[in-house]
Amino acid sequence: MNLQWRGGSLGLTLLVMTLALGACERDTSPAAETDTQAASPVPEEETITEKEAPAELLKPQDLGPEAPAIYFTAGLDGYTEPCGCTADILLGGIDRITAFVDEAKKLHPQALMIDAGDWLFEHETIEAHMEPQERAKAAVLAAAHRKMGTRFSVPGPRDLALGVDVYREMMEAAGMTPLSANLTLKGQALQASDVADLGDWTVAFVGLTQPALVDEIAGVEASDDAAALRRVLEGLDPEVDARVLVYQGSAERAEELAAQAGVDFVIRGHNPEERVDAVALDADTYLLEAYDQGRYVGRLKLYGAGDEGAFVDARAASSEARAALRTQMEHVEGNLRLLDVRTGGEETPLRTRLSERVQGLKDELSRLEREGFDVPEQGRAFIFEAVDMQPGYRLDDAIKKAREDYNANLAELNAKVEREVPPVEEGQAFYIGTAQCATCHVEAHAFWEGTAHAGAVATLEERDKAFDQSCIGCHVVGWEQPGGSVLGKITYEAELAGQTYTKDLNNVGCESCHGPGSNHRMQPLDASGTPQHILRKPTAEACATCHVDEHSPRFDFDVYVRQITGEGHAYSDER
Repeated sequence: MNLQWRGGSLGLTLLVMTLALGACERDTSPAAETDTQAASPVPEEETITEKEAPAELLKPQDLGPEAPAIYFTAGLDGYTEPCGCTADILLGGIDRITAFVDEAKKLHPQALMIDAGDWLFEHETIEAHMEPQERAKAAVLAAAHRKMGTRFSVPGPRDLALGVDVYREMMEAAGMTPLSANLTLKGQALQASDVADLGDWTVAFVGLTQPALVDEIAGVEASDDAAALRRVLEGLDPEVDARVLVYQGSAERAEELAAQAGVDFVIRGHNPEERVDAVALDADTYLLEAYDQGRYVGRLKLYGAGDEGAFVDARAASSEARAALRTQMEHVEGNLRLLDVRTGGEETPLRTRLSERVQGLKDELSRLEREGFDVPEQGRAFIFEAVDMQPGYRLDDAIKKAREDYNANLAELNAKVEREVPPVEEGQAFYIGTAQCATCHVEAHAFWEGTAHAGAVATLEERDKAFDQSCIGCHVVGWEQPGGSVLGKITYEAELAGQTYTKDLNNVGCESCHGPGSNHRMQPLDASGTPQHILRKPTAEACATCHVDEHSPRFDFDVYVRQITGEGHAYSDER
């Protein structure tokens, strides 16, 4: 299939994005050269399909004695499904979250679902050509929130990326109340707090948005967040049992606000960090975070209704032990990866021992997570858990269909978008396509065809993401660069040396690593016979365009470059 257009950062790929834009030539010492040539092939990573087909479905598990529970998402950032670039980041999926919340809420006598904001879009500004796609994706998320019965959300800058009217439209579709004590949207003040009855508990939620995040958004006015918090807390019924600040803002500002007397918990929704435990901000207040992009769902359980005093973290006693186990697991798993690089994944006695060690650590961590808590008989206590949305959890059928329909309709959604390739300044090199490179570099091209880079677009086609503007840019050559590719123009007619030819920029090709090749194609050698007008030895920085931490967390240039270089396409000392 020869696709005519595509797009940028969220892609569902397998190994390809794990390799995208990897360097092709680099300096190595003679010893390193010999070692590289002798090394066994680097094993391919586990694929999405393998990760999404567990032997048994996981069931939501409860921790500790039965108690009312508050579930929350934070910083969904417009993600309907995991990025999928590597097997390490397959947590999440809005259909998985929906099914999990539905089943998990049944574990408690009383439970509710809330959202901490930044749920609608990935970026704070959205270009016009992205709007049809982003609106359609937001509608899938809204349907999921409605099905989960999410009570409210606190507006963040990513929620308002398409303006106040779109935000209100999506909130209404989701059936959620906008909650913020210090925001007005087009002159209309929002609900400042929400009081919910949870069994024997009465819990007050206060929404706040850090003014600096929204001060340039049209139609949005923000007053001082600290003053707004004081005002709401002073007006709350003194019989309220717990006070929760749901905050769209920085961690530093959240801690400053938490210092105000009367807040028991702070749930942070703007760029939440990856934490599995509550963080004590002071003697009376705890910070709760559930990592972004739908990778985790937070769960807060409350004990000791009617008692007085500060809350006690019932999992604090085992937190250091659990953290130590995780550190050990990371260390042993790192050794396993290095061993696999050297042996090609061969099941050696050492590998067996390391694998058994990892499993033993996982078993002990699982035991501590199930049993490592102490709920006091008197006084107020809580159990907080950030639950990772593993592929083994069930998918909600209705939301799964909505997500799949969205993917299937991407081509039609984006077909009406008109883009122009950025112009090339006189003398500036432009992209010509891998086929043009192959006319001279026959062996290198033959090697490239056997790499995952050559099938970059196919991995998106397999998942109906080939027309997703948030994905395609890292799967084609020269995305939105002068003389490169844009939506609707990945394969198109172009001119080189006075001749018209078909420029095909599909897949991660030669110029993804070596730069635009037009000048090199016209004058490949200088007077001394040395190749010119081309980057002969790409660096790791070139890879970083797509190998960002959130999509390729295990990226290691020295390891990954071995998978895109070899006979006919070897390392080079030349620049």
